[in-house]
Amino acid sequence: MTGLVTDPEETADDDTDAPGEEAFGSDPAGPRRRRYVLCTTPAQGHTAPLLALARRLVDEGHDVVFFTTPHYRDKVASTGASFVPFAEEYDAHDLMVANPERESSSKRGVRGVKDDLRRIFIGPIPGQSRDLRRILAERPADAVVVDTMFLGALPLALGPREERPVLACVGVMPYGALSRDTAPFGVAFQPGSGPLARARNVSLNWIVEHGALADIQRFARHRLAEAGVPRRGRFPGYFIDLQPKVMDAFLQATVTGFEYPRSDLAPSVRFVGPILGTPGTDFEEPPWWGELGDGRQVVHVTQGTLDNADLHRLLLLTVRALGHDDDLLVVATTGGPDPEPLRAGLPPNARLERFVPHDRLLPHVDVMVTNGGYGGIQQALANGVPLVVAGDSEDKPEVAARVHWSGTGVNLRTGRPSPAMVAHAVRRVLDRRSYSTRARALQAQIAASDPLGAISATLASLCAAQDAAGRVTVG
Repeated sequence: MTGLVTDPEETADDDTDAPGEEAFGSDPAGPRRRRYVLCTTPAQGHTAPLLALARRLVDEGHDVVFFTTPHYRDKVASTGASFVPFAEEYDAHDLMVANPERESSSKRGVRGVKDDLRRIFIGPIPGQSRDLRRILAERPADAVVVDTMFLGALPLALGPREERPVLACVGVMPYGALSRDTAPFGVAFQPGSGPLARARNVSLNWIVEHGALADIQRFARHRLAEAGVPRRGRFPGYFIDLQPKVMDAFLQATVTGFEYPRSDLAPSVRFVGPILGTPGTDFEEPPWWGELGDGRQVVHVTQGTLDNADLHRLLLLTVRALGHDDDLLVVATTGGPDPEPLRAGLPPNARLERFVPHDRLLPHVDVMVTNGGYGGIQQALANGVPLVVAGDSEDKPEVAARVHWSGTGVNLRTGRPSPAMVAHAVRRVLDRRSYSTRARALQAQIAASDPLGAISATLASLCAAQDAAGRVTVG
């Protein structure tokens, strides 16, 4: 780490715009100005919600430092926050985002999860922790906010309370802590609270913690020990449970209607609603845009921005599976890959683009076909759009399982469905009113939420409690 930067050319001596120390005291005319450090895993779905939070906190007059991969430097700068880059030694951006090998079938399932945990999430803990402490030493903060899988703040959380600031986590993927009411995260089973279901859950939870992922438990302890956690990096219980156990607040970015109910939910957990993408302001409507109102039902298909190296897995398959339905208009977006080479031979009812802002497209959509990215699912539900989900990587099977549980769509339970499976599922969602009814019910819950306001208020409350306890801003 080379210090706080807002521009590659900025020097350590150029601090003329930095707020004076007095700006962070109590202001009789308004709330106290705070210092926040935001940290994110190097992927769009993990970073975008905290970029929105950074912009909100800056607009409220707070001083914000954003710690993530250099690939998001410009996006951080656009929020008004100061930027600190990950060191190259632990920046897992290319492993996570620019790594087609990760999408191969051999990298999915338990093997792929373990590989991701070791290389992308747990492995960087010592380096992330070291540089986070340096940030706090340079500019002491009132609070640190992380996304679900940024684990570099755990050494602080596992240390003495008086030696750290407020710690909060924003849940940007399905809630994964163990519960007597749910099967362990990753198996994608439906929940249950009866005696048999609870017996199943307890057994499976033990098997995962002490069997299937026991090596990950040991690896996490080693990495935490390297980061200075005493007693050989010991931590209470299961590693995946740590964030809601040891953070002051765990702010899950969805509504209760989308997440499994738990009778043993950690006290730190609060559902704040999804942090949706900002409206697209510079979008140029493609020539076919007027067709969205021509009376045909609209199907949108996407593989998101991460798992889209092989568009034949779902996107192109769906386009061709629905090509014979003249009463449908199929709008496909690649999420990054160039669509031009793929346009040849498309069915006449299909339109293909690299990107279309969801806030512009989804109000016209009747069903969305997706591989299950958490943010995209939340965006669809915010528009009352029911779903067909086919995902088998990262957290996508768990997202798909919640779509099924919430009644908002069909879970195909595979990442490589057949054309017939997709066509049948789309027709089922379009023909059965229950899916759109449930999607609209969650739309109402989301519309009633204020995620950024709730997070800001929670941080203010926790910081005020920290002040009342006599703890100074921590560095």
